[in-house]
Amino acid sequence: MPSSSQSLTDLQQGLVEEFGTLYESYGFKRLKGLIVGLVLTQSAPVSLDDITELLERSKGPISSAVRELASIGIIRKVNGPVARRDYYEADENLFYNNFRHNMDIVRKNRRIAERYLQRLPSTSAAEAPADHAAMEANLEQMRAFYTLMESFYADFSERWEEVRNQQFGAEAVRNG
Repeated sequence: MPSSSQSLTDLQQGLVEEFGTLYESYGFKRLKGLIVGLVLTQSAPVSLDDITELLERSKGPISSAVRELASIGIIRKVNGPVARRDYYEADENLFYNNFRHNMDIVRKNRRIAERYLQRLPSTSAAEAPADHAAMEANLEQMRAFYTLMESFYADFSERWEEVRNQQFGAEAVRNG
């Protein structure tokens, strides 16, 4: 467990910073990436106080980010050595759960395209405003793109289960 005198090694700090930058580049809060990077560097669960201290951040934003990360299966709450404290570690399926979260975004994009395609007035191409024709063409392309991406995600999910079972054993499959 981290203590007030413990800090991250240069290697650990590098990974934490890389995750912060990565999450930020995807449009997420940098803090979430820092937390993910941190839990990946730790051999034991870390408390909110540990996370706050190691990242040198305020507890309020850390607590909020931790709840959000736990809600999508990136990290998970576990028991720790001190009762009445929340401890966290990387979820054993962190990467797959992150992938599933991204897959949900792909589905939402496809649904947006479909919803607006249904709302376009059913007029002939000659009668439709030029903007509507362009909008329809763009939405058709969007739907096709995200439909194909969904099929790739489904294929990947099946393949990942096979690889995970082969490389990490049946225990990994049972855990998610």
